Amino acid sequence: MLKLTRNLMRDDRGTAVVDFAFVLPILLLLLIGVIEVTNLLSIDRKVVAAAQTTADLVSQRREVDNAQLNDYLRAAELIFEPYPASAVKVGIVGIRYNANSGVPEVDWTKSKNGGTVPNAVTVAQGLGGPGEGVVVVRASYAYTPLFLDFIFSAMEIEEVAVLRPRRSQYVEGP
Repeated sequence: MLKLTRNLMRDDRGTAVVDFAFVLPILLLLLIGVIEVTNLLSIDRKVVAAAQTTADLVSQRREVDNAQLNDYLRAAELIFEPYPASAVKVGIVGIRYNANSGVPEVDWTKSKNGGTVPNAVTVAQGLGGPGEGVVVVRASYAYTPLFLDFIFSAMEIEEVAVLRPRRSQYVEGP
């Protein structure tokens, strides 16, 4: 019996399996964390790209109509591929500064999936002179974690872009 006990104490054939069993949950947690952070950063970059691209497309024009704005909003939505487009909200506001006082006023607005720019006038304050204008775009994405949704709730990732028109004092809207 003593010999059998000594042999079992010296036998180390199963130690790798036991060590792996201890390390596996930690490795899986790290893998899931890396996947979540990667998705979050990817969507954040797409939100920035959507806001900047939409503002750039609108600011290139002297005037825009509803069909063009719908195309720009669709382009912003396509930037988020392969992520679901239903979580994308984009709002575009044309701000014109009063020709006499220089106070910013909302001239026109357009949105996709209920996107808004709630503080467009405040954002545009001081960015133009009398008779000029700016384009304010707010893009947002409702991100829901893939794996850790029981720990982290859904979060709204948003970006606001403000650009001055390139070819005119202001962009004439619909």
